Parts: sequence; C-alpha cells; structure tokens
Amino acid sequence: MDPSTRVCPFCGEPPGVAMFCASCGRNLAGVERLPTVAERRAAATPTLTVEEAVARFLRAMHAAGDPGAKKIPLRKPASFGRTRHVQGWIVRPVDREDLDGPKRYEPGLLLTVEGSFHQLDSELRGWGQRDFPTYHHTASDEPIDLPADEALADELAAVLSANGLDG
Repeated sequence: MDPSTRVCPFCGEPPGVAMFCASCGRNLAGVERLPTVAERRAAATPTLTVEEAVARFLRAMHAAGDPGAKKIPLRKPASFGRTRHVQGWIVRPVDREDLDGPKRYEPGLLLTVEGSFHQLDSELRGWGQRDFPTYHHTASDEPIDLPADEALADELAAVLSANGLDG
C-alpha cells in the first residue's frame, strides 16, 4: 500500500467513501483528518534510543552466532609489523567518489562484536593495475563515541535483514 494513502485510524485499511469505515464499520465522523499509512506506522512503532537499538542488534547477532561479521585491519600495526584486526559489522560503508565528478569522502562506521564503534576508512590502491580501483579498508585504532544520529537504528536494522535476521 502506498505510504501516502489515507487509512482508518482504527483498523489501518482504506475507509471507503461513507461516514463509516468500509472495513471495520467504525464511525469516522469525529476524526478530523485520516492518517496516512506512514503516519500510522510511525505512531505504532515505538521509537528506540540509539543505545537500545545497539543492544537489541548485538543480542540478535550474538544469538545467531554473529553472522556477517568481518575481520577488518586496524590502522597501526602491532609490534614487529603484525597487523591487528577487529571483528564486526560495517554499519555505514565509506562513501567516496574518486574518479567521476566532484571528489567526496565520508568515513564509514564499524560496530565490533564487543559493542564498540570504530571509524571505517578506505584507501585507494591499484593505480595502473588491471583491477583498478581497489579500496583497502581499515578501522580506527581507538573506539569512537556512540553516534547520536537517527539513521543509525535504520542502518542496524538493514544489517540485520542483510544477514537474514529480520525483526
């Protein structure tokens, strides 16, 4: 159903043309304006804080055995040049454009299996090679503060559904 369709506030179905809802029969005379499908979904869905969304995400992923977690190298190597790694999910991929149009770069976001966030960066490699361009991803050495943007809960839900864990 189109999100802009007006629906009955009681049953969520299109009300028809009469004063009473065609689906549930409730009187709609006292309703000033019928809500849209999107408005009704937003009112029915409880809003989670970012902390709650992260905790729910981690519980679901740990219960399923951490599907889709990737091993990402950290920027600085350990002693003797050994590469250190962190394991987690890419919540927000790096947004970058190097070849066409205006150049842009927006770092990504990585959530580790332990529950800390790291900045995800990429480096362009392979100039003059056949498989150009390739991007080498690294995570920040130190965790960053919990991002406080509203899109994070939706991005976590997208990672869940990409790994077959809807809901």
